[in-house]
Amino acid sequence: MPNHATLRLLKVVDKGDTTIMLRKLLFTLTTLLLPLIGEARIIETAHIADAIQFIDEETWFLVDLDNTMFEAKQALGHANWFYDEMQKRLQKGMSREEAIRDSYPGWIKTQQVCPVKPLEEDFVPSLIALQNRGIVIMGLTHRQPSVAQSTVHQVASLGFDFLKTAPSKDSFVVPATSPTLYLQGILFVSDYNKKGDIFLPFLSMIKQSPKKVVFIDDKRKNVEELEQALSKYGIEYIGVYYTAIEHAKPVYSREVAEFQYKFLDKIMSNEAATLLMEHGLE
Repeated sequence: MPNHATLRLLKVVDKGDTTIMLRKLLFTLTTLLLPLIGEARIIETAHIADAIQFIDEETWFLVDLDNTMFEAKQALGHANWFYDEMQKRLQKGMSREEAIRDSYPGWIKTQQVCPVKPLEEDFVPSLIALQNRGIVIMGLTHRQPSVAQSTVHQVASLGFDFLKTAPSKDSFVVPATSPTLYLQGILFVSDYNKKGDIFLPFLSMIKQSPKKVVFIDDKRKNVEELEQALSKYGIEYIGVYYTAIEHAKPVYSREVAEFQYKFLDKIMSNEAATLLMEHGLE
């Protein structure tokens, strides 16, 4: 289905109790009407609860990681730090591929020691509740295989394990132009591949096909691209453009991240870095 035909169901940002009540009412109506609206595929929300309403026993729930399931606790190692590092290289004339390649060694080093936290307190408990119902859940991330082990540790630190109800317990590579990896219930598609282009071959490899997919991601582009890929195969799809990161208290600061990088062996908190910077330590 082409992007211009996609029906945007709802956009909500809480501005008080009235908005919260209206959000609940609108999502209830949307849930009832969704099966009757052939083009209804994408919702936009800052709340995981709004996505959960569309998940039934035949649904696979695909979960993005950075700025969706979690974010770094400090500036250095935050996804926005990586995007900023890329942007600096793009401004120097590098191509996108060159910028990613040049930024990634630093990303690998930071992820090895980078603690993370959920964007919403309800996010991980909601996933666990779905697993207890037997719902298939897997991670779907643009992270590269080189940070797979660090990523698994970060997810585990939140008290969660995708493998519990993942569609496959195996570990394997999905053939693609750029390296991929499926490990511990997380599909690492790499920055250079589209998520849909890797997810469909993944389904072929495990010889399974979900009746319905709900995919949550903080990038609208990713949500729309997976919609396009699945629409060709008759798989019912609900894309959730998840905007919680836009309403969260900012963690990333370039100045703080650059200071923290000097102490990379053990990433310090934003608070500690700011205190040392204020006292002139360089």
